[in-house]
Amino acid sequence: MRVKHVTKLVEGDILAKPIKDQFGRILLQKDVYLTERLIKLLKQYYFGNVYVVDIYAEGIVSEEPISDELKYKAINQIRSTFNAFEHYIHGQQTKIILDESIMHIEETVNEIASVIKTSDMMLSIMSDIFVFDQYLYTHSLNVTLYSLVLAKKLNYNEKDMTELGIGALLHDIGKLKIPKEILNKPGALTKFEYEVVKEHTTYGYQLLKDVQNIPDSIVSCAYEHHERLNGTGYPRGLKDQDIHEYAKILMIADVFDAVTTDRSYRDAYLPHVGFEILYAGSGTEFNKSYIEAFRKSISLYPNGTYVRLSDGRAGIVAKQNRFFTDRPVVRVTEEHGHRLALNQVYEIDLSKHLNITISHKSSEYE
Repeated sequence: MRVKHVTKLVEGDILAKPIKDQFGRILLQKDVYLTERLIKLLKQYYFGNVYVVDIYAEGIVSEEPISDELKYKAINQIRSTFNAFEHYIHGQQTKIILDESIMHIEETVNEIASVIKTSDMMLSIMSDIFVFDQYLYTHSLNVTLYSLVLAKKLNYNEKDMTELGIGALLHDIGKLKIPKEILNKPGALTKFEYEVVKEHTTYGYQLLKDVQNIPDSIVSCAYEHHERLNGTGYPRGLKDQDIHEYAKILMIADVFDAVTTDRSYRDAYLPHVGFEILYAGSGTEFNKSYIEAFRKSISLYPNGTYVRLSDGRAGIVAKQNRFFTDRPVVRVTEEHGHRLALNQVYEIDLSKHLNITISHKSSEYE
């Protein structure tokens, strides 16, 4: 199977995996032939990437430690918890209901953490389940997954992984108090609007600090995930030694997911560009060793991704190299601008050819 962005689908493409909505319900089954009408609907509802059948990608399978079922279960739990907090904000919910929601959040986090701790597979970018109107929920899930794989790399114990995971799921809870017309604005924010959005960290702190059984470490995740080591962040301009360790992880996961995810007002940046943004702030805004550990924890180019190599060749990512996340095995399908015959296709292991890099995802994907 091969990954394709919905904007690059053409009539005749055949689905290699089902397409589901934000509740995990199947909208289109595997093996469905995509017509112009179906493609238009997928674009209309802002789906990101889908898996299609490709004879050049035969035998290539997606590898992901977190099952689709668990992802959707987590998103629905996030939705439920955010709804409970929203009702609480408007005086329609009691703290008892919030306490119950936090208990369910902890169960979900423990389930995710257990899979991450015991799996040898690398986590890949999450954009294949993304739809714009669910951005707050999917972003919260993605940040949680990225934070937990980084915590595993940093040898966090079970208790700390659980607390970090809960903090990650709730890190943007304060956005519930930001006006929807600003939060969902399909374009650049004005200076005033940006200042309004920045208040979500303080709102998150205010919402969580009085909820029973939520430790200060989790409250800090909501309050401090936009702080920066050199004091240039917000809301308090804290410096390295005053920022909670969980928040130092969250700030990396939060930035990476925000820039590598499609938004209604811009396309996603490529994964390596996301890391360039992080490395630009390495040692000043972000912890350098954490960025390095994070880079080693996720597959930058998931199986099935069509990529172009620095020497001009192009092909499909076929396998991952666990210790070289930016150097997978690529099945070469194009040379000198010409498509190879099926019997001429071959694979190249980039971990053994260090003079060749992935320059960008190919024209079929961009």
